[in-house]
Amino acid sequence: MPNEQTPLNPLIDSPERDARIAAKARELWEADGKPGCGAEAYRESASEIVGMEEHPHSGEIPVDTLPDAQFADVQVENAEIQKNLGEFPERLTDQGDRDHFPEKENEPS
Repeated sequence: MPNEQTPLNPLIDSPERDARIAAKARELWEADGKPGCGAEAYRESASEIVGMEEHPHSGEIPVDTLPDAQFADVQVENAEIQKNLGEFPERLTDQGDRDHFPEKENEPS
C-alpha cells in the first residue's frame, strides 16, 4: 500500500499500483489454470479488484434526507419518453386514415 502522502487515485498512474494490478492479474490467471491468453488478459479485472480493495466504501452514498412519507408510493414518469411514443393515426399522418386491423381475404369464387 502507498504511504499516507500518496493519494489512492485510480486515475493517477503509479508504479506501486501497477505492480499490484500485475500481481492480481497473474493470481487470477493462475487460478483459472493458466490459459493460453496469458495474465495480461486478466488486467482489466485485476484493475477493478485492486480499485475495490483500495476504496472499499467508494460506492456507498449516504442518504441525508428522505422524501416525505406521503410521496413514498408516487412514481414519476420521465417526460423525455413522451417524445418516443409516436403519433396517433389520423387523416394527415403518415399512417393513413384507414383502420389498422386484419382484413378478411377474398375467397376465390
